[in-house]
This record gives sequence, C-alpha cells and structure tokens, in this order.
Amino acid sequence: MASRIGLAVIGAGRMGRNHARLISAGVPELRIVAIGDVDGAAARTLADEIAGAQAFTDPTEAIGAAGVQAVLIAVASIHHRQIVEAAAAAGCDILCEKPLALDLAGTDAILDAVDRAGVRLQVGLMRRHDPAHLLARARILAGELGRPLLFTSRQYDVDPPPHSVLDPRSGGGIMLDMGIHEFDSARFLMGSEIVEVQATGSVQLFPELAGYGDVDTAVVGLRFESGAIGSVELSRRVAFGEDVRTEVHGTDGSAFIGGLPIAGGSALGRDGGIRWDATPPSSPRFASAYTEQARAFARAIRNDVPVSPSGVDGRAAFMVAMAAHRAVVDGGRVRVEPPTA
Repeated sequence: MASRIGLAVIGAGRMGRNHARLISAGVPELRIVAIGDVDGAAARTLADEIAGAQAFTDPTEAIGAAGVQAVLIAVASIHHRQIVEAAAAAGCDILCEKPLALDLAGTDAILDAVDRAGVRLQVGLMRRHDPAHLLARARILAGELGRPLLFTSRQYDVDPPPHSVLDPRSGGGIMLDMGIHEFDSARFLMGSEIVEVQATGSVQLFPELAGYGDVDTAVVGLRFESGAIGSVELSRRVAFGEDVRTEVHGTDGSAFIGGLPIAGGSALGRDGGIRWDATPPSSPRFASAYTEQARAFARAIRNDVPVSPSGVDGRAAFMVAMAAHRAVVDGGRVRVEPPTA
C-alpha cells in the first residue's frame, strides 16, 4: 500500500469542507485526491484549497478516480446509501457521516452492501475519538467511578442549521441529526445498551417543523440494560453559544466531559473534589475528534483491523434515535430493539 492512503471526499458543503480541511492539515496518513459534489463550483473551490485534489461533479467518478482507496461521505443523509453502495462496489473502505440512512431498510441495505463487498465501514460518530471522551471512558473502565449509575448529556447548537439539515426528509430530524451522537456516547461510556426511552419535545424556534412532525427542542430519558438511567437534552439553537456536555456518575465518582463555550476538557470528581483536565478554549469543539477519527480510519486500513464505531454501532444508535422520535410523537415508553451481532 502507498505511504499515504488516497481518499475521495464526497460532499463539498459545510461538513465536507470541515473534514477536508482538518484531514489536509492534520492527518498525514491520508491524501485527498478527489472531491465529488453535484455542485461543481463548490467541488472546484474545495479542490483548489487541497493540494493535489481533483474536482468531480459526479460522485461516482470521484470514487473511481486514480489513486482512490477510501471514501469519506459527507453529503446529505438522504443520499448516503447510494454513495456507500457505489464506494463498496468499487472496493473502497468507507467513513460515512451519521446517520447511515433515514430508515431501517436503508441502514440494513448499507450494512449488507459493505458486508458483501468485504470493505470497512466507519460511522462518523466522532465522540469516540474525542480526547476528553476517551479519557473519561478510560477512567470508567479502570473502575475509578465504581458502577455507573447515571448518564446525562446536552447538545445545544447556536447557529441555525441549513434547511437541508433542518428538514427531516433530508436530514433525519433532531433525533437522527443531533441525538444520535448522544445515544452513541451513552452506549460507549456506560458500557450497556439502551433498552428503553421516554421523550418529550416541542417546536419553539422553527415553526415549519410542526408540519414535518419534528421538534426543535427535546428531552429524552434513557434506561440501560444494566439498570442505570440517563437523560439527553437537545436544542437546535440557544443564544449564548454551542454547549455540549456529558456526565457519568457512579457509585465512587463522576466524570465530567466538556464545559461552557469558555472552556473544554474532561474532569473527574471523587472524594469531595474535582480534578479538571482543561483544553484551550481557543480550540474548536470536536476539531481534534474529527481529526482523530480520520486518523483511526487510516490506521484501521493500514493495519487491517476493524474500525470503530462500526456500522453495527451506527445501527444501534439509529435504533435508539428512532425510538426516541416515536416517544416524542406518541408519548409513553418505547422499547429499543437490541443491536445486531
């Protein structure tokens, strides 16, 4: 294999630009050789930023470009399946933004396609590569918190999302677009499957969502197989700034991840005190997570090992998100289908 893995980035919008710039600046294992987007101007503009990258208006041509060994998919969620299937058919390993698809049939079709092709599929649930999350998980696995009892997280955006993201017909809705990160984080940190959810939501910011059957503000209650419980708060917009925080409380201590926009990092609370591992507030939230997930993807290819989070992990978080959506719409408790093997 060449010293650097040739990568095609499919999608030159907000997420595609973010991925491409971070990979170009901080992932020496990957070399972006193709940018694909039906918006030719956007593809060319991004390709001009990335030395050695060629622009394509047909994503399948970008996947088939000379030197491409892997594909990063950052198009609207509604188009993920067709791009994944094209990349798998070309024998390329795949890093696909979440959610894999907007329905279970599409999700399972994607898993079948990569299984038949024998390629890797890593899902862009980047919290698993965030240094603060990894530090907290290491502390949990080391037993420093004792038995995990309670998970709590919040995800508040500050910038109104693009219409294609806000519209659940293309973006999946608040649970698949935002909540899926929290649900995967909960599985990752608690070491237990989510078996039941309760949820409530409201339309307070974007009135058009009422016509789509979605909400812009929600609270989700979680019950884990272990008996632990948790909660997730979601909002499409708050005025003061982006706010992403996670806590795990156990019998012997607590882990605190993230902080207000003025700070970040990870903390451990034990024995009446808190030890804080701060990161510079100038660092964009999750920039290192996006960089590290791309590096992990490249290492998995080079070392011929499984990726994480896998397609199965993506499906499991998807099932929790769909159960949470049903709980908002119908009320009551909703059981979560166990993940596939």
